[in-house]
Amino acid sequence: MHSESQEELRAHWDGRYRGGQTPWDTGIAPPEVQAFWKEQPKPARGSFALDIGCGTGLNTLFLARQGLYAIGFDLSGQALQLALQRREAIGRDEQLVTEGKAIFVQGDVSRLPLDSLGAVYALDIGCLHSLPDELRPAYAEGVHKSLKEGGHFHLYVFDRSSSDGPGARGMRDGEVAELFYNRLEILTEEIGVSSTLASRPSRWFLLRKTSQFP
Repeated sequence: MHSESQEELRAHWDGRYRGGQTPWDTGIAPPEVQAFWKEQPKPARGSFALDIGCGTGLNTLFLARQGLYAIGFDLSGQALQLALQRREAIGRDEQLVTEGKAIFVQGDVSRLPLDSLGAVYALDIGCLHSLPDELRPAYAEGVHKSLKEGGHFHLYVFDRSSSDGPGARGMRDGEVAELFYNRLEILTEEIGVSSTLASRPSRWFLLRKTSQFP
């Protein structure tokens, strides 16, 4: 099966953002992400977080408000232009936590240039499940290398049904466990019930990097 080139993928997502076809851009950080951070102690000053497939930067800015140095990655330049506009608009109306900061980087999320970054948290809401199948192992390795020991990875994906062919959006049953085997441990797996993105069956995963997966 032919996979789209990076140029084709970039053009596709640029078009979606330019046309406002972004039903995932709900205007609020997902309740699952908010609940996670309510339970966490205040992060150490200078701690890094990643928002992978950040889109217009809503969740990157939420992470910055937690006092994190949040880096939002996206392939779409159009999305990142909107993210910068959102950051500027928020900056006029409110002040982020002093230690927090949000920056945005355009790049291929299957080649995260962040080895040994030591991020305490990474977030992916619907990015991994949109990647071509052959890019997913490299993506998983990039997430693993970017996290510090004890760092968490929060992942939202659509399920891929048995009737979907290869290359369809979504994740097969057990695919997350396979991709992150010997990389991250799965702490929780929950049916996605609170997100407006869930026009099809979906799941939230919380994973963690431990000393057994250096």
